[in-house]
Amino acid sequence: MTNTRTIARNASWYGLENIINIVVTVFSSIAIARTLGPSKTGYIIYVSFIVGVVSCLGGFGIPATTRKYMAEFLGKGDRGTARFIYFRTLLLQTGLATLATGGLLFWVLSHAPGEYKLASALIVLSIWPGMVNSISAQANVATEDLFANLPPSVVSILTYFVMIALTVVFKWGVIGIGAAQLCMRAVDFLLRVFPTFKRALGWETCHLYPYELRTRMMSFAWQSLVSMSVALIVWNRSEVILLGKFCKDIRQVAYYSIAFSMSDMLLFSATIFGSAAGATIFAQYGRDKSRLPEITSAAFRYLALSSIPLHFIATALAAPALLLIYGHQYAGAAMVATVAPLLCMPKAFAGPVQSLLESNERQRFVIMATVVAGIVDISVAWSLIPAFGAVGACIGSGAAQATAVVIMWAVGIRLYKVKLPWLQVAKITFISVLAALAAYFIAMHLSPVWGILCGGTASLIVLFGLIYLMRVLEPEDRFRLGTVARMLPKQIATPADTLLGVLARL
Repeated sequence: MTNTRTIARNASWYGLENIINIVVTVFSSIAIARTLGPSKTGYIIYVSFIVGVVSCLGGFGIPATTRKYMAEFLGKGDRGTARFIYFRTLLLQTGLATLATGGLLFWVLSHAPGEYKLASALIVLSIWPGMVNSISAQANVATEDLFANLPPSVVSILTYFVMIALTVVFKWGVIGIGAAQLCMRAVDFLLRVFPTFKRALGWETCHLYPYELRTRMMSFAWQSLVSMSVALIVWNRSEVILLGKFCKDIRQVAYYSIAFSMSDMLLFSATIFGSAAGATIFAQYGRDKSRLPEITSAAFRYLALSSIPLHFIATALAAPALLLIYGHQYAGAAMVATVAPLLCMPKAFAGPVQSLLESNERQRFVIMATVVAGIVDISVAWSLIPAFGAVGACIGSGAAQATAVVIMWAVGIRLYKVKLPWLQVAKITFISVLAALAAYFIAMHLSPVWGILCGGTASLIVLFGLIYLMRVLEPEDRFRLGTVARMLPKQIATPADTLLGVLARL
């Protein structure tokens, strides 16, 4: 199977998983926000963020190592060594998860306010299945079979949705939310770990275990952990901590988190494609690493084609979308919701170049980029949050993300001669600005519902019209994007393929 078809196949499965997650998460977050109000929502977000930090720190170094080295040896056809790596890292991760869960559980039981103590404990307990589960999730990525991650994710997120619905109906409050998080991760663990475990047991037991493998894996794991520690500051709304400490209004935490979540939804296509391309980049390193710059450059181009228009148009429609979804009690988040789509856009471009550097065991450059970006984030957010609250936090996050992405791509271009399509990026940006302006000037005169419908429609007309007139798409795009289109249901695939033919002038 070609890399294009492999990426398209994995993107479709990962895309379906993310679409379901996004839909359920959106409705669940709306229910939580409307039921609890900004203040209680702010506190739950604050606790959940701290738990999320611990989960990420404990769940990245070893799982990332599993993905990297299993993919490398599977790419070479050595399933025995891949099997050994899976079971060894699974054992190590289980021990680490136990220590992390026990330590944080002691902390929340000692420091959480009485009304939030049980809810906080339930959220903390969800760390263990989540961390252990991450090994099997990354093992499935290493095999370039992202479909294996789909059923557990779908069932677990639906379990979460049901629990949130019961919480709203029976008024379980913060305790119901904590129980929902624990149930979601427990179900995901049960449905993902055992099938992956069984599949790995079927692989050959003999392995070469090269002399330098242990050293390489330890070095990669530590560098990945350090990279993730710093990356949490840049990518994962670390500004919540500063908002909780330096902003007297706890509602600002909720405002920032809601705006951040709305913007994160815009990244689902970039996350889908970046993850699928990343899986192929890691496997391609074992097959023929000379093609990595070409694959990385193509990934950047398609991310630009999809992400830039989406984020500009979302900026124009963010305020009416916020009021429509969350209600006027969250009107204070309108400004941060408006600027967030543009400020989070750099994150869309991080995946391919990070995978390129990590596949070549050059993650020290990823660490360097995130360290510099972390300094920028803390400096900007620290200075702006006291006066501007959630808006200041968002500006700090955006400045950090842009810094990290620019540095990583500069390194990738310098070391691996990756050629980026700057002219096309300029065209896409120009077109996106005009499409966003059309959406904004129409939406500002209408109610939220009609503003979104009419403004969004106008922006798409401008967008596709200018893509056609300015010849943004090339003949090769018809083949690559057509491969993805033909994997859609026939009712959608046929018009999508026709539109591609028109836009590519074929």
